[in-house]
Amino acid sequence: MTTQASFSSAAIHVVGQYNDAGKTLVGAYRAGVHRLLGGASSRYSEFLGSRQIPLVSEQIKANLIGAQEKINGFLANRLDIDTGRIVSVMDRVAAGTTSGIEAVADRVAGVESPIVTSVVKTLNALNQPIANVSVQIADKIAAGAKQIEVRVSGTEEAKTVRTVKAKAAAAKKSVRRTTARKAA
Repeated sequence: MTTQASFSSAAIHVVGQYNDAGKTLVGAYRAGVHRLLGGASSRYSEFLGSRQIPLVSEQIKANLIGAQEKINGFLANRLDIDTGRIVSVMDRVAAGTTSGIEAVADRVAGVESPIVTSVVKTLNALNQPIANVSVQIADKIAAGAKQIEVRVSGTEEAKTVRTVKAKAAAAKKSVRRTTARKAA
């Protein structure tokens, strides 16, 4: 049953693409929070270093900056641990879903009844266009997630330049409007 195989492979592809998109978004979140923490730390250090604050010695400033760095380190470490766990859960869910799809496809492929085979072929013929659209949507979602990750990480990729031909607007003639006076 080649249609069954293509239908299940489309479903597995969609699951994989959504898993990749989810992991990419988690990576983008991680990169964004790391950038945020780094920016906040540098601004805090710059603020304390450039100001003369009454009753705050250089030692106290150094201690405050050190405390800020420890807090940022703790938050970054927790972020890495938690997002790593999220990615792990996403991988387990995707693996379970994929194995479930494969198990159902194997069971259906093992059925020898001509009636069941006919019904399955009919259902596949009806659902294959939807599966193809789902694959295209999943591919676009994964590509969009990668664009988000690039944008959040701060490293813009070279964008493809697209040439668009525009039609020149036709020049309008000015129309002089006069109002006729009514004779009273």
